[in-house]
Amino acid sequence: MDHGRKTKGILSGSGTLLACALLVAGVGAVPAQASAAAVNCGDTLTADAALTADLVCAGGGLTIATDGVTLDLGGHVLTTTGLTLRASGVTVKNGKIVGTGGEAVTVQPGTTGGTVEATLSDVQVTAGATRVQDATLTVAGSNPALCLLTGLTVLKSTATVEQCVVHGEVSVQDSPEVTVASSTLSEGRLTTARSGGVYNGTVFDNFPVTVAADAGEDVFQDNLFRNADTALEVKGGQRTTFDGNVFMNNSVGLLSTGGFALTTVKNNVFHSNKTVGLLVNQNLAGVNPDPVADNIFFANGMTPRKLTDLGGNTVRGGLHLFTGTVTQAALTVARNGGLANGGFLIWARPGSVTDGGGNRGPCGPKPKSGLTCA
Repeated sequence: MDHGRKTKGILSGSGTLLACALLVAGVGAVPAQASAAAVNCGDTLTADAALTADLVCAGGGLTIATDGVTLDLGGHVLTTTGLTLRASGVTVKNGKIVGTGGEAVTVQPGTTGGTVEATLSDVQVTAGATRVQDATLTVAGSNPALCLLTGLTVLKSTATVEQCVVHGEVSVQDSPEVTVASSTLSEGRLTTARSGGVYNGTVFDNFPVTVAADAGEDVFQDNLFRNADTALEVKGGQRTTFDGNVFMNNSVGLLSTGGFALTTVKNNVFHSNKTVGLLVNQNLAGVNPDPVADNIFFANGMTPRKLTDLGGNTVRGGLHLFTGTVTQAALTVARNGGLANGGFLIWARPGSVTDGGGNRGPCGPKPKSGLTCA
């Protein structure tokens, strides 16, 4: 309603009295909007609620089990043994959660076959992990400073993390639809198994990643991996793609110990990794249908730790490929280049790779690796 609107016309006599009576009766007045309910420890919320001050719950947590409910933290701190979300269309926003138990936030149906879909918006979980199981969770910040997770477990769920900071252990299992975008993951570890995820535009800072042998189809694109011992290890998986990432200031940038036949590595930059940029270290690798191509290796292997491959060969340099003692053309290598690497740009046993052409830099071992490197 427009409160500035003026009523036109001339009121006189009984018309004036009638108008006054209507105003007194409230006819035509703006209805009062329902305010969010107050929150008390141990509550199960069935309607929108809001904190008006910090709330410390020493014994009982909070539960939302009604669809469409919003809990507005109002910029305050909720300290609780746990916040449990068991309904769909649930939103928790604008504040901090301090978990005093094992898990600060749990997103999970209360009954078998139940549906749960929840959003954490501009919420900082500063202590305690977040767990989502058999549910859908979106975690997002209007800017990364307003979104924080301290540990995350995703099990048989769909999860999206965007513009957020994540610390601690992150485990993704049996979850084919996971997205992590435009975020910073630091001082922790990510393990993905029997899952498929898209990781895009994210910084992994001292946050090593393991793609398990039974992982799904993971895509890592346009990320920065830095300051780890081994930044990312591929143990297998249905298909894993690395496209446009930067691996920098690790000891080992990218390591494959299994399943490289289904791995694509293209358009990445490996810069100043102390021992090696990319290491394939496995026996009897299957033929890779996609080449290791168009990657840049610069200043890798300058301060290596003592590391040997499965054949006892010293690992140092840009790209080191060991795929077993049996000579087999398992991997295609094409258009990789770089300079200032300690050791070789590309090390591969003779006959173990297919030369896709266009590789620029010293190749080994001498006298001949089977590659033509300009």
